[in-house]
Amino acid sequence: MNPIVKDAFAQIKPVCDMVMVNPTPDNISSFTSLACDLKKENLQELQQYMLFPIITHLQSKEINGRYELQRLLVNAMKEILQRIRVASFEMCIRVEMSLAKMAFDKNKPGMIADVPEELKLSVMQCLVALMLNLETPLRLKMIQSHAPLLAQAVFVSVHMAKMEKLRPLKLTALESLMAHTCTHADLTDSNCMITDPVLEEAVVHMLCCILPGVLATLQDVAMCPNNPGHAVITMALNATHRILCMTMNDKHLKDKDTVTVADLVKVIEQKDKQKYVSKAKSCDLPKLSVEWFHMAGEKLEAVIRSLLRLVTHDHFKVRKELAVLCYRIVTECNNTMQPSIAMCLDILISLSSDPYRSVAEYSAAARGAYFRSAAPERALSAMDGLARNLAMVLASLPRVLSNVDAARKVSSLSLLQGYVAVLCEARARRLGAVLAAHAGHARLAHALSAAAALRPDLALLHRHALRDITADPPLDSPWCKFRYLDTPDLEKRFREVLISLGEADCAELILDTLLEMFRERRAAELVYLMNWIAVGPNSTPNLARRLIDVYIEEEVWALPLEVRSSEPPLTDEDTLDVDVYNPRAWVKDSVPGLFEGAIEVRYTDISYRTPRVKEANPNACRTLREAEHNMALCCLLTEGVGMMARRLQGDFQPYLLKTLCLVLERVGSRYEALHQAGAKALHDIRAAGAHASVGELIARNADYFTHQLTRRLKRAWNTQSALEILSVVMEYSDATILEYLYGIVEDVLVQSCDKYYQKNLYSYLQVFHTFVNCIHKWFPSQSTNTEANANEEIDVLKDVYEYIKNEKESERLLNESLKDDKSVEEMYKEDLEKKEDGVLDYDDTVTHEAPPLPRHVEVTKTILKRCINFIPAKNRDDAILAIQVINLGLPVLKDYEDELLPLVHLTWGPLVTKFEDTDYAVMRSALDLLVTLAELSEDFIRQRAVKEVLPRIYAQLSRLAGESHLKDSGSAYRASGAFRLQQRALAALAPLARRLRLAPDQRHDAMDAARLYLSRKQPKPLQTLAIQFFKAMVCEDYGSVWLHLRRFCANSASARPPAARLLKLAPVLGTPHETTNKDYDKNLKAIFDMK
Repeated sequence: MNPIVKDAFAQIKPVCDMVMVNPTPDNISSFTSLACDLKKENLQELQQYMLFPIITHLQSKEINGRYELQRLLVNAMKEILQRIRVASFEMCIRVEMSLAKMAFDKNKPGMIADVPEELKLSVMQCLVALMLNLETPLRLKMIQSHAPLLAQAVFVSVHMAKMEKLRPLKLTALESLMAHTCTHADLTDSNCMITDPVLEEAVVHMLCCILPGVLATLQDVAMCPNNPGHAVITMALNATHRILCMTMNDKHLKDKDTVTVADLVKVIEQKDKQKYVSKAKSCDLPKLSVEWFHMAGEKLEAVIRSLLRLVTHDHFKVRKELAVLCYRIVTECNNTMQPSIAMCLDILISLSSDPYRSVAEYSAAARGAYFRSAAPERALSAMDGLARNLAMVLASLPRVLSNVDAARKVSSLSLLQGYVAVLCEARARRLGAVLAAHAGHARLAHALSAAAALRPDLALLHRHALRDITADPPLDSPWCKFRYLDTPDLEKRFREVLISLGEADCAELILDTLLEMFRERRAAELVYLMNWIAVGPNSTPNLARRLIDVYIEEEVWALPLEVRSSEPPLTDEDTLDVDVYNPRAWVKDSVPGLFEGAIEVRYTDISYRTPRVKEANPNACRTLREAEHNMALCCLLTEGVGMMARRLQGDFQPYLLKTLCLVLERVGSRYEALHQAGAKALHDIRAAGAHASVGELIARNADYFTHQLTRRLKRAWNTQSALEILSVVMEYSDATILEYLYGIVEDVLVQSCDKYYQKNLYSYLQVFHTFVNCIHKWFPSQSTNTEANANEEIDVLKDVYEYIKNEKESERLLNESLKDDKSVEEMYKEDLEKKEDGVLDYDDTVTHEAPPLPRHVEVTKTILKRCINFIPAKNRDDAILAIQVINLGLPVLKDYEDELLPLVHLTWGPLVTKFEDTDYAVMRSALDLLVTLAELSEDFIRQRAVKEVLPRIYAQLSRLAGESHLKDSGSAYRASGAFRLQQRALAALAPLARRLRLAPDQRHDAMDAARLYLSRKQPKPLQTLAIQFFKAMVCEDYGSVWLHLRRFCANSASARPPAARLLKLAPVLGTPHETTNKDYDKNLKAIFDMK
């Protein structure tokens, strides 16, 4: 013993003696500290001496039940084992047996001793340190001579990982399992294989005996739903592929190069005796033989099948480790685990579309490497398996997507996408051949159609009163509400599947199948499939061209969207013969026959009592469901045209003149969904043509639009579409296109006078509204400040000065008449003479004619005259839109009073009737128009407004105040039309009072109506509007408001007057901002900005 070791021994001997004699926590702690301080060389030499007292105590029965002492001793042993290389076989066996004894109990569940988790964790950590630091010869000797002891340690480790709850303990138990089976990362190379062939052979022979049980338990660990985190599952998968690929590696399968007669005789005997390998017991088969590998491969298939569910695990590391497991199986165990190859390929194919980039890249690379390196017969066999699996996936796709498990749905779609990608990447491009067999195209089309099933949504039939084309088009497809693809991830994955199909070699055949199905049944789902199949970046442009030709066919594009309804029977004014055909009126008619006594009874379809019933639209839909289906189909067709334009880019130009008017018609639709689909398609066409804006696209094709619109307006059945296109063109264009529009708008004005075209009234009004709105945009009026300055001082002596001036003038005229001294008779004759001279005195001055009105003003005036006739329309939407057109058009005539006032006069009569309407939406529009009339004409309508309209507004506000009482923010009343009418009326009171220059008593009536909404029990928005009204009135007529609110408060408070030098003002009894009614107190103070 060299001097250094002697010094170290002299240093550790007292401490070891203390631990041996009295193993207290302090002594064990001192022992551990000393072991950590020693150099590794010295510790390596003295390992047996230092471990002796610990092993002795662990094997002693005196410390049984003293778990904390046992834990300290085991931790001390672990610190030593981690710093040495175990060189004594006897000591290794003693340590292994001592530790196994502490953790093993055959009478307990799982044969795990009932000891604290902390002690178990220390034991597992110590076992890992022992096995990782064991010399290779000793490891080989231990495997060969003490296999049962190792099997016991493996059994304890794997069951501890399965049954325990503590996360560090489960992880350490799995690490102990790999350490005892020599598959730990520290004991293998980068390929997870043992470098020593002798040791590898011994390990493989040992694992052959315990392989099924170990892998089955690891499967339970990986699939346990209560695992604490993803690390346990990841390590369980890591241990699975290390042990599995170590044992089932193809290099252990020894194939014979030649077949002997004995082999043939053996095969014949087995066939005669019907002795199958799969039914033989594993103990009866020689280890590592072909039969054993065949049997093990069949049994391990169940383990791999159970791991399939981990494809949808939430954590990417689990999915990555699963991909590693599958890749190792298909590359290292391809021959021995042939039953599991197809499942492993399915997992790799599914994970190739994983949302986590590293998982997807690894899986795709592994999948490609397998098919590149596999032998031709193996690759062909794998392709055949994938073809069979593709048929199974297609058959199960609707059932899987109808499940509630979103992760499983994504996995199924990823698998389908992977199958398509693999079959397309194959050397022979097998997808077309696979689908050609056994009606594969039809099965694919039916499966995809069922997967893309749309959910009925009657909201698609909602209409809008006004549209806003300046809004951005939707980025998604709100008209597609899928029944099964209920998450954005599912929709995205499904679209990726369709795009990959469009890039396949058999895309034309798939499209043929879908088109054939589409001609049989107009299913919206089929259009969705065809759109995304043709839009792929690598798809052939011919797909897009074919779809455009199909979509714009009249029978496909022009589907009815209205629901059929019967109108009342025709009257005498409509037809001269009311006794006409009625299929429901059957009468019995008896006529004598040819033979005597014979009577022929026949039923005739002519009724002489029931009038004919006229169908409003014989081409309309029979049910709401049919209308909703047609709406979804129209939206998808329109969106499809835009998608094809983006796909074709510059090649779309030949289709531009065929499709642009159709798309503009969709943009002008009254249906919100169809309008959005048209706007989206229009922006796609703009992007395909590289235009800066839609307006530029329209300007470059203005001559074509005018030609098309003129043709359609001359055809009764195309009038509706022409009007919708015209309104959209005007909204998107600028003043440069105005000359094209004048003639068309005038034609529309002429047609709107024809009773035959009254069914298109809403479209006419939409055109008028758009035109007037464009005039506002293209010819902005100069804003003039007509309002008086609120801070301007009022001259109270102005009227006095005017009175004095008039008195002086009358006195002067009287004095002049007295100076003339003429009689009354003379003055009368003089007046007659002057009158006769005035008649005969011709004025030679030339009267200049007024300049002609600008063209846009003249057209606007004509439109407004026409729209006045539509204010009394029975249809609510027509009436509202007519009022809105007038409200928007009158300001255009603001500078032309001679044209404005006659129109105001014509508007007044129909407008007054709308304040008696029971529809709140109509009344709101009428209120807006009334405010506009007051701003433009002021005194011209004051008397009529005060007498005919304002009392009705006040009555409505007073009546609705009771309905809005105590309607808080959660009340449904706030979404009602009555609430919006109250808001509009309260907001209109102030401008009406200011513009109409109401007298003080008339303003009191307005304040009476608004005062009810100062109560705190009214909705907060109405209180705010009422306060704003009173504040506006304070600025206009402070005295009237002060007096009105003072009378309402009726308090006895005294208001002190301000100090004045010339006058002495007396106090006033009563204030306008203090009341005993607490419901009004806060808002009254807010009017006068008091706290």
